[in-house]
Amino acid sequence: MNNSKIILFTALGVVFWFTAAMIIHFCGAMVFSENNPMMLLFFVLAIPVTFGFMYVTTLISKLRFNELLKPVVIMTFTATFLDGIALTWFRQLYSESFEVALHGAAWILWGVGLGLLFALFLESRKTNIEHQ
Repeated sequence: MNNSKIILFTALGVVFWFTAAMIIHFCGAMVFSENNPMMLLFFVLAIPVTFGFMYVTTLISKLRFNELLKPVVIMTFTATFLDGIALTWFRQLYSESFEVALHGAAWILWGVGLGLLFALFLESRKTNIEHQ
C-alpha cells in the first residue's frame, strides 16, 4: 500500500470518527445516558452506518469490499486513537457529562469493532472463494 492510500485511509478514519463525535455531542444525554432505550437503538443503528462508511470507502478508494481489511485497520486505528485522546484530554468535545462521553466513546469503539469484523469477514470470503 502506497503512502497516498495510507494518508487517504487515515483521513477517512478522522472523518468517520469526527462524524461519530459530533453525533455524540449533539445527541448527548438524549441518547447516551444510563438505561436509555435510545442508546440501544444507536448501537443497533451503528451496524448499517458502519457498513455505509465501508461503502463510502470503496467508492473513494476504488477498492472492492473484499480488499478493505488493511484500509479498515488503518481507519479504525485512527478512530480508536482519536477516541482515546478525546475521552482523556478533550472530553468536552463529546459532552460536559462524563457519563455521556463514556457511553459515546463506547459507541465509537462498538463501531470500530463492527468495521473490523465486517472487513475480516469480507476478506475471509475472498480467501475461501480463491481456495475452492
